[in-house]
Amino acid sequence: MLHEIEDLELERSRTSERPEASSAPPVLVHFDVAVEGPGAEYAIRLRSVMNAVLTLAMSEEFEDDDFPVDTIPAWFSAVCREGDGPVEEFARTGSLHYTEKTGSKPWALRSWLYRFDPEVEVRGWSWWDLTSLPNGGLRLWADTWGEPFFSWEDLRWLLYACGATEVEGPILNHPEVWAAEDSV
Repeated sequence: MLHEIEDLELERSRTSERPEASSAPPVLVHFDVAVEGPGAEYAIRLRSVMNAVLTLAMSEEFEDDDFPVDTIPAWFSAVCREGDGPVEEFARTGSLHYTEKTGSKPWALRSWLYRFDPEVEVRGWSWWDLTSLPNGGLRLWADTWGEPFFSWEDLRWLLYACGATEVEGPILNHPEVWAAEDSV
């Protein structure tokens, strides 16, 4: 999917503000995310990474050798095998859950970041909203332009790296279901 700069600006705004129900696409997908600890803390971590990477995607050339990564939260860089410091416990645990579920190694930071390059059409999703579930979990909503099959391994890594213990989805759903839920 092609992500124009205007689309990235709208996506970044949705990481901090709930979109209007009237702006919803005809179909959304959601991922149910189980987390240990307060969902609000998880939401802050998730939004901080998304805000940082979308800001970079709107302002930087991904081909540059000196692509800046200093605005990415240090704990995320560390869990992506490129940070200098120790890995935060929530990120380490999430990374282990990711490896157990997928059999894959943690993503390298630059490989993950390049998925957000507006010139590359590999990221098949766009952030829509984050809502709470009655069981204490969270639900991440994404716009996939109506595609039931899309590239989302980068999103799964993000969800686990932020401290998820389980990620279920993607599940196609109507925007009315999203609109009836409370944003986090």
